[in-house]
Amino acid sequence: MHRIEIEDQRAGLPWPYLAILLGEIAVLGHWVAASAGRPPRIYEMGWLGCGSMLVMQVYSIRRRVRALSELGPLRAWLDLHVFLGLQGFVLVAYHSVGVSPRASLAAINFALVAIVVATGVIGRYLYGLIPRARRTRQGSLALDIAERAFARWIVLHRPLAVLLLAITTLHVLAHFAYAV
Repeated sequence: MHRIEIEDQRAGLPWPYLAILLGEIAVLGHWVAASAGRPPRIYEMGWLGCGSMLVMQVYSIRRRVRALSELGPLRAWLDLHVFLGLQGFVLVAYHSVGVSPRASLAAINFALVAIVVATGVIGRYLYGLIPRARRTRQGSLALDIAERAFARWIVLHRPLAVLLLAITTLHVLAHFAYAV
């Protein structure tokens, strides 16, 4: 029982996930630095990033379907969801190197990826700090205000994720329609 309480208080991702992300950032950063304007494998990394973000949605299914509870604790699925979302962002950011910031579909798509990841991080980590802070400061007005403000973060995160899926689909279709 004590071990579960300690795991529930963990604020970050498990170290293997962090190590993988840092390794990917190092390799991709090296590719960008070593390239002359256009790094290698940008399309492949875009596909991998898209795949990572699609696979991360299995968490939502696991969370809602009780029959899948035999497939491990929900906490582990949430960690995987967060990892895949961050990994998807890293890969899509690499894919977007050199994209013009003007209002093109690709730029809008990347901006939406960044916003969805940011709302996910806010919801997962910042909102999660409130119960820990409550344990040390009972009845704090600032915590009450913060909790009310963050309580509905998912109202923003979910629709943006659906919009991201739609914009990404348009981005992919436009690529194939207009690719030379």
